Amino acid sequence: MAENPESGVESGAESGAGSGSVSGAGSGAVARASGREHASSALAAERVAAIISAAEETAERLRTETEERVTARIAEAQRAADNRVRAGEEEAADAMRLAQTEAERLRSEGRAEAEAATTAATNEALAIVARAEESASQILEEARESAAGTRADADQRARSLLEDARATADGVRSEGLEVVGNLREMSNSLRANAERLLGDVQRIHSQLTAQIARAERATGVTSGTPGRRARGSVPDLPSNAGRTTPAADDGLDVPEFIPPG
Repeated sequence: MAENPESGVESGAESGAGSGSVSGAGSGAVARASGREHASSALAAERVAAIISAAEETAERLRTETEERVTARIAEAQRAADNRVRAGEEEAADAMRLAQTEAERLRSEGRAEAEAATTAATNEALAIVARAEESASQILEEARESAAGTRADADQRARSLLEDARATADGVRSEGLEVVGNLREMSNSLRANAERLLGDVQRIHSQLTAQIARAERATGVTSGTPGRRARGSVPDLPSNAGRTTPAADDGLDVPEFIPPG
């Protein structure tokens, strides 16, 4: 019976020691796992930082290379433009020299042709003047002969024309006097007819005025101020004063030179 308690104590001690060793082993594993995770995170951060740094270096290198290429292209384009400008200026100078040379040649040729033409024209003008003087002398002689032959005919024709002109003037004077007489007769006839028509208009106006006055008295309605001259009425003419107006049924006066209708 005494051996059993000891064996129980030993077995309890062994079981306690075993449980303690298991707990310690678990804590170590967790610590090692946590350390590995921290190491992985740090390694990943270092890698990301390295990638970003490499990307920035690459971007800076590309920017620098691009700027250098652009600067080189600009310089090359400027050199090409300068070369083209110089070539254009040289071509323009050559063309100007050629144009000046050609102009000088044409000027010389034109001067020579002008001198030749002037000489030819002078000779031709002298010849024409000589022929004209000869022709003028001949024409003048013929004109003198013709004038001497036709002077008598011209005098006779002039006298005949003067006689015809005198006869025509006398006829025109007679016709003019007749026309003047006819116009005076027509004027007198028009004056008489105008006086006759004026009398008729005044008489009709008086009749209409009287009728209107009777109608106003009959209806009791007045159309305006009494005695006011109506618009469009014919005024009394001073030339009618003291003259006798012919009767309304008399015919109009017609001049004697106008045939009756």
